[in-house]
Amino acid sequence: MKEVRLTLPKALALANLKRAERGQKAITMNALASEIGVAATTITRLARTDEKGASSLPLDLAGKILTVLDVGIGDLLEVVVGEDLPTYP
Repeated sequence: MKEVRLTLPKALALANLKRAERGQKAITMNALASEIGVAATTITRLARTDEKGASSLPLDLAGKILTVLDVGIGDLLEVVVGEDLPTYP
């Protein structure tokens, strides 16, 4: 069984690494929220690593996050394969 997980903290870390290499200031979750026009609590909720994160991410919001962070979709989402995942009929 496969599951898609949202990895916003990893994407943010990668974005900040790229920013540091360019001599730019790191972006915080609050700054990200402000730049894409959502509440900071929305970003905080998406940064959680539970199974609901990826399923609650609208595509338009994902696009905004990717654009602001300047990362790829593979940096924001990961596919997890495991036997411990629930199976659905």
